[in-house]
Amino acid sequence: MTQKESLKKLITKMKKLNIILFIITIGGSGIAQEGISPAQLEAIKKLTENINTAPDFTLSSLDDSTYTLSNMKDNVVLLNFWATWCGPCRMEIPDFNELYLKHHKEGFEILGIAMDGTKRSLKNFTKSYTMEYPILYGSARDLNKVSMDYGGVMSLPTSVLIGKNNEVIRTYPGAILKSYNPQQYATFVYEIEKALKFTKSQDQIPPIVIGTSKK
Repeated sequence: MTQKESLKKLITKMKKLNIILFIITIGGSGIAQEGISPAQLEAIKKLTENINTAPDFTLSSLDDSTYTLSNMKDNVVLLNFWATWCGPCRMEIPDFNELYLKHHKEGFEILGIAMDGTKRSLKNFTKSYTMEYPILYGSARDLNKVSMDYGGVMSLPTSVLIGKNNEVIRTYPGAILKSYNPQQYATFVYEIEKALKFTKSQDQIPPIVIGTSKK
């Protein structure tokens, strides 16, 4: 995907957000939308559904497993875009190892998407830097597509926290280091633990119903 295509997707997403704000505004004002037809309501629904869904991808790991994001809807996933030459990326590894080992049995996954290197060179890297979580790799074309689908990763490291049902929670540009910024790291851990506890029956915003009124 080219940068132009990525920008087009971003503009489309912003338009959808404007529609959501419109719906919330008219819903909160208590105005009965008698003039909106069922077809228009369905069109609005289609525009607004899945707006925060993380883009799907499939990549292989160093142990020849295949990871497809859409198959991980019951997990909380941290995508970590990194590279072997990136110093801050290497500095994150111990903290990420600790988080992975602590929460993996609860359904937490870290997918380290290596933006450089071959399978062989990445395996050599892990001999010096132990990485408890899966390291994903791919062709330059595949990696570029994943990067652009996530808004165009402009700096490394960049991490994307994805909740259950593949809903994007937050993007973290730059290194997330417990020793460097304890407050940011504590917030980061809180977001992960909150997402792990999330169920469909709690913390959900009730759907806004338009065009119905009690008489």
